[in-house]
Amino acid sequence: MTSTTNYWYEDLLPGMLLTLPDIDCSAERIGRHSELFGAFHPINTSSDNRFGRAIAHGPHPVAQAMASVGNLLSDSLVAMGQLGPWRFLSPAFVGDVLTADATVIGRSGGGKSQGQIIFEVRVIAPDNQVSQIGEAHLIVRRRPRQEGAA
Repeated sequence: MTSTTNYWYEDLLPGMLLTLPDIDCSAERIGRHSELFGAFHPINTSSDNRFGRAIAHGPHPVAQAMASVGNLLSDSLVAMGQLGPWRFLSPAFVGDVLTADATVIGRSGGGKSQGQIIFEVRVIAPDNQVSQIGEAHLIVRRRPRQEGAA
């Protein structure tokens, strides 16, 4: 997915909310996550656990949310400076479709060409409760100067 809007450092003001695409925790997606990372813990592969259902790997929704933020920022994203603190408040179950959003909670200069944006990222369970919440500190480019601009 490529963003049709470029969000530059100047555009990302405290309080701005970005709605992220849904997070797919289907058995197929969680299976691919398990294969990729060699993560086959029984809590993620069996319903024989304290939840009575297999749960999605905690990092899976984090990774999908952060990929979505990166896709929305598109050309302006330079790098991630920090991820966290991150809190896991409730499980995401295999088969769930989660929603997510990212709110700008801070900014700092940094240089003529870029600055740091701090997002609070929330992953929301199907029952509309916050399942995960954390911070992402991203280095974002400033808007390019127009040719001939002073």
